[in-house]
Amino acid sequence: MEKYKERKWSGEKGKKFGKVDDPYLPAGGRAEMAICTTCKAIYQNKSWFYDEEVYRQNFQKDTTNRVTCPGCQKVQDHYYEGVLTLEGDFLAGHREEIITLLNREADRVSQKSPLDRVIQMVWEGNDRLIVETTTEKLAQRLGKAVYRAYKGNLDFRWSHMNKFVRVYWSR
Repeated sequence: MEKYKERKWSGEKGKKFGKVDDPYLPAGGRAEMAICTTCKAIYQNKSWFYDEEVYRQNFQKDTTNRVTCPGCQKVQDHYYEGVLTLEGDFLAGHREEIITLLNREADRVSQKSPLDRVIQMVWEGNDRLIVETTTEKLAQRLGKAVYRAYKGNLDFRWSHMNKFVRVYWSR
């Protein structure tokens, strides 16, 4: 309990233990439009989103900035903020089903939030799968999806300042 005494609330809404910066997000929240040349995500009004019509209308304009979005940059740099570890005999027996579930959930999330991506899925043996994600929220969501579908044991372990999470699921 002693380790929590040194943390102080900053008084800002949503900033319980101080501000944690993501080095990949644009500095200063530039208001102009930018389009990712890799995944076609659009940055406008301080947020990233997908819109095929807006992409087609604005990609050829000279005023549009062509960039690499933070999601693509994290994948290229292999910078992960969440790790989901799945293990157990059940995983070995239901390998394809669980991979399909993880891929569908990751696709569903990335349609709403282009910066949430799976970086890679690595098998360690036949009964252990490591999933690395660009955000801690996606790792949590994937872990919860597997838990809802197959039950088992689910555990979240946060790093200091809550910017990195390890999620463990087993059955």
